[in-house]
Amino acid sequence: MAGEDASIWRSGSEAEYGSAVTGLVFLSASGGIGLTTMAALMAKQLRKMALSCALVDLDLAGGGMDVLVGIEGAPGMRLGRIRAPLGRVDPQALREELPVWDGIPLLSNDPWSAPPQGWWDVDAAVNAVAGFADLLLIDAGRGQGLGNLRSLKGLPSLLMVDMTVLGLARAKALIHTLNDRRDAGAQAQDSPLISCRPPMALIGMMPTQHRVGHGVDLEQAEEFLGRSVDVVLKPQPKLSASVLDGRGLERVPRAYCRALRPLVERIAGMVVVGEGREDLISSRGLTRSEAVR
Repeated sequence: MAGEDASIWRSGSEAEYGSAVTGLVFLSASGGIGLTTMAALMAKQLRKMALSCALVDLDLAGGGMDVLVGIEGAPGMRLGRIRAPLGRVDPQALREELPVWDGIPLLSNDPWSAPPQGWWDVDAAVNAVAGFADLLLIDAGRGQGLGNLRSLKGLPSLLMVDMTVLGLARAKALIHTLNDRRDAGAQAQDSPLISCRPPMALIGMMPTQHRVGHGVDLEQAEEFLGRSVDVVLKPQPKLSASVLDGRGLERVPRAYCRALRPLVERIAGMVVVGEGREDLISSRGLTRSEAVR
């Protein structure tokens, strides 16, 4: 993958709409498996690799990324307050208004505190954040309600999979739908589902013991999905406790650091190559790894 065309990181909106976003869309067909946490943890790791990242919370039904990372009390702009009747938001002005988490600008969505927006408002906000960050890490939840966003069209995606029978079935359905949208092209314009590319990587999350006795093993999951699962993680009780207690994400668990490192380096390397800065970070081949503790 190191030699892959780095243009996959850019949205398809530049030629059509005069703007371009370099980003990665985080998706999951199942709720409550740590998608928002994963986006935040990967942003933290990418920042350590000299990339200017920003987090964008586009889980329109859920949101609350600022609460999850522990900065809900920080002043600053949230997605629901952005209005762009002319379809544009000034990047520098927005940058100065956003709260920052561990050096990472964060555009959080708090749907309980603001009325619904037009898709053009959200689109303008995404384009504005892209104006001051090398890479946007976008929490898109299940991808619903984002079909009109031109800024996300053609971006690569990363799918988080619940390693249970039901979770795998939902993930397979979402992968098929994204593939169908790609093949349908312009005919899929009116779909409520996000117009990103099918997943470039899959991260499996094993269930907690109180949910099921054990999850589906890796080989069975890959056979069912028809493709490899790049990383398999197990829940980290200390991480969950820090989030539920309101302390935010205090640190990246060591097990996650080791397991995610090949994928993080692949993302960082391809983005740097795309920006013409190959000397900063070398892209290494992705190897599958499993965090068991």
